[in-house]
Amino acid sequence: MKWAAGIFVLAAPGAWVWGATPGAQLPQGAGGGSRAADIQTAGNRTISGFVISGVNGEALADAGVTLSDAGDGKKAAETATDGEGRFLFANVADGRYTLRASHRGFVTAGYEEHGGFSTAIVTGGGLDTTGLRFTLEAQAAIYGTVTEDSGDPVPQARVSLYHRVGGLGRMERAGMALADAMGHFELHHLTAGSYYLCASGEPWYRAIGVTAPEEQGGAAGEKPRSPLDVAYRLTCYPDTTDPNAAEAVEVSAGDRVAANLTLHPVPAVHISVEIPNPTGQQHGGIAPPIFFQDVFGDRDLVQAGPSFISESQGSDGNSVTTLEISGVAPGEYDVEVRPQPGAPSLFTTMDATTDHASLDLSSIPPEAEVSGKISMAGGGSLPNELSMMLMPVQGEGQGFAQVFSDGSFTFHGVRPGTYSVLLNSGGPTNRSFLFAAQLSASGGRVEGRELEVGSDAVVLNVVAAEASVTVRGFAKSNGKPTPGVFVVLVPEGASAGREALKADQTDSDGSFNLLHVLPGAYSLVAVEEGWTLDWGQPGAMARYLAKGERVNVAADAKQINLKEPVEVQSK
Repeated sequence: MKWAAGIFVLAAPGAWVWGATPGAQLPQGAGGGSRAADIQTAGNRTISGFVISGVNGEALADAGVTLSDAGDGKKAAETATDGEGRFLFANVADGRYTLRASHRGFVTAGYEEHGGFSTAIVTGGGLDTTGLRFTLEAQAAIYGTVTEDSGDPVPQARVSLYHRVGGLGRMERAGMALADAMGHFELHHLTAGSYYLCASGEPWYRAIGVTAPEEQGGAAGEKPRSPLDVAYRLTCYPDTTDPNAAEAVEVSAGDRVAANLTLHPVPAVHISVEIPNPTGQQHGGIAPPIFFQDVFGDRDLVQAGPSFISESQGSDGNSVTTLEISGVAPGEYDVEVRPQPGAPSLFTTMDATTDHASLDLSSIPPEAEVSGKISMAGGGSLPNELSMMLMPVQGEGQGFAQVFSDGSFTFHGVRPGTYSVLLNSGGPTNRSFLFAAQLSASGGRVEGRELEVGSDAVVLNVVAAEASVTVRGFAKSNGKPTPGVFVVLVPEGASAGREALKADQTDSDGSFNLLHVLPGAYSLVAVEEGWTLDWGQPGAMARYLAKGERVNVAADAKQINLKEPVEVQSK
């Protein structure tokens, strides 16, 4: 089954049916009957089992269980477990179904879910779908206190939680908490895994305001600073200002893990930002710059202090507005500033490791504009609600642009770099899966489905096609179809693009369905517990490819049924 998603509202429609659950291996001491939901179909299959705690193996009563069609995701029925953890869905038609279960204090999950993938239940002749053992893991939490060197708490410290996305090799933000008045924080509802914590904040006692140059009797910086003119560096667990040196907090199911952080006050830097103001307008309309720092590839907002604004005359006779920003710890930052109301934002990086760093916006080259048109291969009509994304090949974040009815689009302020060109089409009831089949550009360089952008404007032409190919097959081990195995379709060629990589987990009958596969040459591999690998990273699956199966997907293909099962390899 594909990526698990969604949280279901629990109810118990249908009639309650009491009776033995065929084939169920009940927890010790269990007996009695099971609650059942009739899904009102013409089928005669049964899906039944029991929900248990992954902590102690005990049955979970009143756990909500939802049955949905694996093809379109539509909910077929829902029920709740009885006092002995049993559930039963009767009158089920032949097909593929997803199961999800939830219970207070436990992580809502799909059946045999691992790394975002789950096993679908396939009903039909000769297939036993009774007595399923559905394990839920208890929710975990990380708690602690944010203090500074003195031992005093840091009220309202912002604690950000990160974890590595299974298989994709990237870090993403998994939560955020604000410390209370005593510096205490807690992050709830966590799954088991490795987490990283980083904290930032503002010293409550920090000297407020910036002394104006004329009040200092001369140039800025001549008057000695207050010893309370300080700021905190971002600090990651256990005690480092370099996120790359952070250590993971290991969390098991049901754990409450303590992780304290200490922020270190350092003399703050003052950053002067010069903004050309040829119209001489009042400086009240100018927004202060926004500072960000890189944390695991994500942009983390820096809490800067108040700013002092002054006006002067430049060498060209035009007015210049100068903002002096306070309360920033020394470091390297990304800066976003809107020089005039309604004008596009400017982006740059700056070294603010020494006091009175200066940034002249007139020296920042404008970022590139990427515009162009999208057309359908074969001359067909574009779908409604089409949008386009530029996803950085390195780092995180993405830009979105609406595609208009004539196929035109425009991205403003695109930073230099290499981007995957992705398409998102259709609404909830009219969704199609398009990909950039061909790219051509002036002002930028194209390789495969990737676009390299410099400082010049780019005109990009995209030929879109529908990714409608399904690759189906079975995974086997010791000659038998094997459920719950990780399967991945690895594209050949480094420029195939992220969307060419497809993965699945085999269903209860050992089958897999890889949907919306792009044309190209692939190697198909099945790996036991492969979801724990960095399968989305180049070269991570290289050791498994020799025993994999080669799959060629033609542009005009619709469905590929593999003749031979793929052999399951050990991790």
